Amino acid sequence: MAGRGIDFEHRFNTSRWAEDLLLNSLNGQDNFLAVRFGLSRVRAAKDVIYDKAGWKEPDLLVYDARALTAQERKWLDGRDLSVEEREKFEKGGEHHFAVSKAVAAIEVEFSPYRASEMKGRTWIPKTSEQWQRRPLKNANPPTAPNIWVKEEDLGRLNSWQAAFEVPILIAHLFDQEAFAVALEKVSTFNDKFEAHGTNPIQLQMTAGIFKKEQSYDRQDAQGAGEHKTVFVITPSVAVRVGEVKNVQVKAQLGVSASKKYVTHSIFSGGEISFTPEFLQMLLSARPH
Repeated sequence: MAGRGIDFEHRFNTSRWAEDLLLNSLNGQDNFLAVRFGLSRVRAAKDVIYDKAGWKEPDLLVYDARALTAQERKWLDGRDLSVEEREKFEKGGEHHFAVSKAVAAIEVEFSPYRASEMKGRTWIPKTSEQWQRRPLKNANPPTAPNIWVKEEDLGRLNSWQAAFEVPILIAHLFDQEAFAVALEKVSTFNDKFEAHGTNPIQLQMTAGIFKKEQSYDRQDAQGAGEHKTVFVITPSVAVRVGEVKNVQVKAQLGVSASKKYVTHSIFSGGEISFTPEFLQMLLSARPH
């Protein structure tokens, strides 16, 4: 996190709200238990311990509480695993059960949009027949409550998933609703996208997943920004997590390193009414 200022801190705090909302809502469900696992707080540059394993840890671990022993459930309940020594989660480690017993891991994303009012939220991919009748010259994702995954995170999340054998889901929360997709689905799409002879425009328009370059502005750096390759997964090929209710939205003010005032939306409160499809997605993510 070195070199990142108040803009990053504001966005990080809002993402932490989304993480807490999903965590607390899952723990309110019968037969589920969720705990924090990945990095969950902003640290000063001097205190950052950079990951040398080449992977990115997901934010949450989710369990079928019925598959836990009473002792395991007591140890996990309300615990923040992000502060535990990472070696203890490896095979043979003291807390390896914490990953071996998880039915799924979740990487949480958030975007400040009123999801149900986005004009492209009902967009659906073209069928092969529709594509053949009218091929297009460009592939542009709809303006919708899409799930976003950075390409730089895809490989790192896959590395963690392979090392710990826990399937990762990407859950993207918005004001009003949320959607989820399996990391494996994004990886499979990328393999096809990169394969020799693929028509990338046809693939994107028929798969409902897009790969594009995205610009990210930095308000705290006087207009400086960066460009990143991202995957955009439309609601049509995702699983609806549920309805997000009773969210409070206010303005948050900060001062950048250059002493510029920076404002962001800050979200608080809320609850999620989960769909049966999402809860089943969690339980069936890991083969039994």
